[in-house]
Amino acid sequence: MSEQKTTVTVSRDITAPAEAVWATIRDFDAVTSILPMFEIIAKSNNTVGGTRQLKQGEAVFTERLVGNDDATRTQRYSIVEAPVPFRDYLGAITVKDLGNNRCNVHWTATFILDGVPESAVTPMVEGIYNTGIDSLAKLHA
Repeated sequence: MSEQKTTVTVSRDITAPAEAVWATIRDFDAVTSILPMFEIIAKSNNTVGGTRQLKQGEAVFTERLVGNDDATRTQRYSIVEAPVPFRDYLGAITVKDLGNNRCNVHWTATFILDGVPESAVTPMVEGIYNTGIDSLAKLHA
């Protein structure tokens, strides 16, 4: 088992106002508005250090809000417990204003793989990030 960190990043420009996109992301407990494949079963009350629980099928994911930085429009969160083949997951979503009703959404994470190749995990994580960014674009079109 390697202790090397894996990084996955999806960064895309979308036609949507940065402030509106940030407001959606900043609401840690409203994640199902951009990731509809999950159901929220416990909320963090948007408190730094608070946890939310998401359910997909029978799988339950516990995530902790590490921080929201309004100045940089960045949310940091960690996965505390989940039925996934990795650990020490730390994610960040940043929204950058590009002007003219456009913004860049940069979603990235680092984690340590548990006995699986990077090629088995990276497409899954990228798929979740792309779904979220697609949903943000539709929500704020």
